[in-house]
Amino acid sequence: MNNELGTRIYLRFFVAGDAQERVDVQIRNRAVFEKVSIDRDESYYTLEGQVELITRWAQEIEAHQRYAFGIFLHETGQLIGDISLVEIMPDTTKQWILGYALDQAHQGHGYMSEAIPLVLNYAFQEAGIKRIEAGAVPENAASIRVLKKAGFQTVEGSNPHRVKINGNWEEHLLFYIEAGKGQ
Repeated sequence: MNNELGTRIYLRFFVAGDAQERVDVQIRNRAVFEKVSIDRDESYYTLEGQVELITRWAQEIEAHQRYAFGIFLHETGQLIGDISLVEIMPDTTKQWILGYALDQAHQGHGYMSEAIPLVLNYAFQEAGIKRIEAGAVPENAASIRVLKKAGFQTVEGSNPHRVKINGNWEEHLLFYIEAGKGQ
């Protein structure tokens, strides 16, 4: 896959050589990410854990079950976050979930607003995905804002989705976008 190029950032699939930089981002932002992300095992915060994860992601990319991109600055090549599409329930109706995280030092500068349309373009134009859902904790106004800016709509008439965060089941608001609509 070629890089997905934005104005200030680019996206590319993770490779094993990104593991150390990814560990650094995860450790530096652990307290922030743990407030809004699924529970993680301690091995997630190790070099070995990240190498294993990136290796598994490469296999899932080959199988068209996941597309895990790093978000990198054009200017420096620095990894500042990640954005992924994950297929859930692959044996039934294909359902794709968007997930993302951005180094807190780079939040509030519009990088995620630039990254989401790039990954949507890849999903709809290259991967043939028809619908993507995303969740956000109600307190994460920035995440909700960036999803709506990208054209995501609220899933109406559904119960709040619950995700285990820090050992507790937390409500997530659900959003969706369909190919050809909203971008």
